Amino acid sequence: MLKYLVIFTSALISSMLCTFLVAKAFLRHKILKVGNIPLAGGLGIGLAFVFSSFLAVFMFSLPLAKVLMVMVASVLVLLFGVVDDLKELSVAQKFLVQSLCAGLLILSGIRTGIIYFGFWGNAIITFFWILGVTNAFNLLDIMDGLAAGTALIVGGAFLLIGFLSADLNVQLFSLILCASSCGFLIFNLPPARAYLGNSGSHFLGMLIACIALITHYASGANVFALLTPVIILGLPIMDTILLIIFRIIKRRPPFQKSNDHIALKIGSLGFSKGQTIVGMYLLSFLFAGCGVLLTRASNLSAAAIIMAIFLFSTGVFLRLVKIEANA
Repeated sequence: MLKYLVIFTSALISSMLCTFLVAKAFLRHKILKVGNIPLAGGLGIGLAFVFSSFLAVFMFSLPLAKVLMVMVASVLVLLFGVVDDLKELSVAQKFLVQSLCAGLLILSGIRTGIIYFGFWGNAIITFFWILGVTNAFNLLDIMDGLAAGTALIVGGAFLLIGFLSADLNVQLFSLILCASSCGFLIFNLPPARAYLGNSGSHFLGMLIACIALITHYASGANVFALLTPVIILGLPIMDTILLIIFRIIKRRPPFQKSNDHIALKIGSLGFSKGQTIVGMYLLSFLFAGCGVLLTRASNLSAAAIIMAIFLFSTGVFLRLVKIEANA
């Protein structure tokens, strides 16, 4: 247990320190900032992740190949995210980089392993999963503390599954994700002193997509457990799906920016930013908790959980579709 504590502490402290130093450098040189708030979270979390991952490889003798592939894909979207923060890239350019990362991961063996779908079926599922989750976290980052806090909750769910299944890779990746997110949240909770930026939100999305892919869920007694990562990531996935639906209803392009996010609609009901964030965290806890339960449930119980989540999400849609967000 001492080794886990060392990894958590190193990721937490390095995330805090790197975010602080990067933010200070950005402010000094007057780059990568919105107003007077630096977009330092991506590099802060990314540097902490790289340092702590190498430390974990050394302390736990992890297979270096898998760690390197996750690191390469995550750091690649991080670096292109920095470019995106400097000069906004087109949607096509972002998808091209994410597709390259997805291809590298698939070819390296980091992909779904659903036995009935074969290589190409699993490759297609993996490709859309990586692009979907990566962009879902980018879209979720519209309020102080929201994306990083959700990453912490999601990481906690995968960490628990990692311990329940005795999967060391999942344990350590999830632990580092939680610790580095905590370190950044100190600067990002309202009122924020640092933002994630496109670099940070894409990085978190890519890392979480990878963790979900290397985690084992289903057994012969519970085939519904294959949907565990979808349920755990229910909040960013639901936010993305409803955002697209709301924009289509208004006859707007799905990728055009608008105020139709769940958090902004909830805030328009009269809740403060702090109350809205707490409400979104509770939603994320609900989805993550149901996802963890799904891995331990029988087929019948799992089907009931999935049906309850579907009905709940439908209710949220019907409630929010009539609300116009002010900001």
